[in-house]
Amino acid sequence: MRETEKAAKQQEAEAAKAAKQQEAEAAKAAKKQQAEAAEAAKTAKQQEAEAAKAAKKQEDAAKKQKAEAEKAEAEKAAKKQKAEAAKKAGPIPKRKVAPGGKPGSDQNKKSKAR
Repeated sequence: MRETEKAAKQQEAEAAKAAKQQEAEAAKAAKKQQAEAAEAAKTAKQQEAEAAKAAKKQEDAAKKQKAEAEKAEAEKAAKKQKAEAAKKAGPIPKRKVAPGGKPGSDQNKKSKAR
């Protein structure tokens, strides 16, 4: 009878040891899973941040391109307006020269004084 009790105690101890070992392994696996989930969340957050950064960069580039296009359009319109104003003003009148005289000569000045 003593031997059966001894064997039962030994079996009980082995079962407790195995249960403890299984519990430790389960805790270790849960911890590993938790770490993997945290890493996945970190990676996802990083990717989201990178995507947002890329989107902002693209948006800034689009804004810059739009501003450049508007500037070019404004310059074109200003040039056109200037050309139209010059066209409306007509040709620049030339100074009249006295008959037989040269522009800027004394003869010219004399004819103006008359």
